[in-house]
Amino acid sequence: MHFYLVRHAQSFVNLPDWDGENWDQVLTPLGEKQAKAVAAWIAANLPCGRLFASTLARTRQTAEEIGAATGLPIEFDTRLREVGTNAPDGNPLPPSQLHRYIEGRWGTLAPYDAVTEHGENWMQFRTRVGQFIESQIRSYENHMPKSEEERLAQKVLVVCHGGVIEAFFEYVFEKGPWSVVSVITQNTGIVHMEYRPVPGRPEWRLYFHNRLEHLTPDLIS
Repeated sequence: MHFYLVRHAQSFVNLPDWDGENWDQVLTPLGEKQAKAVAAWIAANLPCGRLFASTLARTRQTAEEIGAATGLPIEFDTRLREVGTNAPDGNPLPPSQLHRYIEGRWGTLAPYDAVTEHGENWMQFRTRVGQFIESQIRSYENHMPKSEEERLAQKVLVVCHGGVIEAFFEYVFEKGPWSVVSVITQNTGIVHMEYRPVPGRPEWRLYFHNRLEHLTPDLIS
C-alpha cells in the first residue's frame, strides 16, 4: 500500500508576520500557484486511486486543485487536521477556538502539554493520526487487491499538514514521545511511503521526502 503525503500550499498562517486570531486561513496568492503546480504534477506523475484531506481551509483548497486535476473525489477526514486544531478527545475545535500555538510551546519537545489553549497535546495528536494510518492498513489487509482498479485504490494521496507528516514518520519509525529531530516538509512537499508486509523484512519503506520538483524556484516557500 502506497501513501503519498502532500503538505498543503502556503497559507496566510505560514507567513512570519501573520498576527490574526483564527488559525484556519485560506491560501495566499503564492499558495494558490503552488497548489495548481503540485496538482498538475501529481496528475501527470502519480496515478492514485483515492484522495484524502484534512478539513482545514488550506488543505481543502490544495486538495480541491488536486481533485480537479486528477478527477479523484476528496474524502475529508478530521483525523488529518493539524496538531492543536482538535480537542483532547479528538473532535475538531469550533472556528472560535482555532487560535495560535501557546507561546514557546513546541509539541514534540513537550509531548504531554497542550499546544493550543483549547486543543490537544502532541501525543493525543499522534494517536488520531495513528488511527487514520491503522484504518488504512486494516482495510488493505482485509481486502488484498486483485484487479488493477483495486491495486490503484491502494495508492492514496493524503493532503495534510507538516505536523501530520511528522506524526506519520514517528508512527512508521516507532519513535518514543521525546524528539531531538524535526521532520520539515515545505509547502506542497511530497512524501512517499509504502506499507509492504513481507516476512523477514521491515514492513515500511520510505522512498522520498519533501519532493519539490513540481515547483519553480520562485514558488518555493
